[in-house]
Amino acid sequence: MEMIELQIQIFLLAVVGFVLGKIGVLNTETRDHLVDVILMVVLPCSILESFEMELSPEILSSTLNVLVISCGIQCFYWIWNHIFYRNAEEGRRICLKYATMVSNAGFIGMPVAAAVYGSLGLLYASVFLLPQRIFMWSYGLSMFTTVSSREVVKKVLTHPCIIAVFLGIVIMVSYTAGWHLPAAVSDTIGQIGGCSTALSMMLIGAILSDVEPKEMLNKDAIIFSFYRLLLIPFLVGLLLWKLPLDELSIKVSVLLTAMPAASTSVMLAQKYHRDYKFASELIMTSTILSLITIPLVAAALNTVPM
Repeated sequence: MEMIELQIQIFLLAVVGFVLGKIGVLNTETRDHLVDVILMVVLPCSILESFEMELSPEILSSTLNVLVISCGIQCFYWIWNHIFYRNAEEGRRICLKYATMVSNAGFIGMPVAAAVYGSLGLLYASVFLLPQRIFMWSYGLSMFTTVSSREVVKKVLTHPCIIAVFLGIVIMVSYTAGWHLPAAVSDTIGQIGGCSTALSMMLIGAILSDVEPKEMLNKDAIIFSFYRLLLIPFLVGLLLWKLPLDELSIKVSVLLTAMPAASTSVMLAQKYHRDYKFASELIMTSTILSLITIPLVAAALNTVPM
């Protein structure tokens, strides 16, 4: 029943955003500002809040497991890209490969992980995203253009969510040593971070309010969405269940693997004169379908015996 209520809540939040987008309250300019607020303030506060706990050997072991899993999944994506998209036209092939490797796990995945698995789930999600951030600004960006190592380091180290992870580690060590944040500071971080699910899903709904029905009918985008949202998480889950890993690490990793294509796909495609229209269709189709598939994947994970 709790999972059903969460599915309904996520859907209703997206509906609210959809209506606000249709009536012009969340127009393009407003959405751009809201994206900045979420990525620069709200999600980092969610990450910081998830680190407000004492470091135990179990948590250290689990977070290291998640980090290794995430690196392995990135390698899995690399193999997938070289098998499934060989026959696609070059412009589309680049978009398909990038959208497979770089999902919207940061923007949608972290709030969903927090909603389903609580603060520990969010902590694992934050660690899971570290390899993706590195790959998206190195191997991912190299698909569109030549990228320097200096630019990769700058993009990774200056991302607000990455900074929040490093600050969170400091906070966790401090909590373990017996020093806690002042209550006012901790409560403020918690209040801001608590907005992440609501704001993220409303923003997704507002973005989808601009989608034309015909953009959903692209065959390649629908096939990609099936791969990205269902088949890949299923295969990853099968592989992870064979390994001696803790239950939460597996569930968070599989859930974040079931996220739609990242919005940076369109930004890079447009900037470097690739097929940005197709990239937009990949994002819109996979995002709309994810409103159905993400709750289904989360529910399936909670019913699978470990």
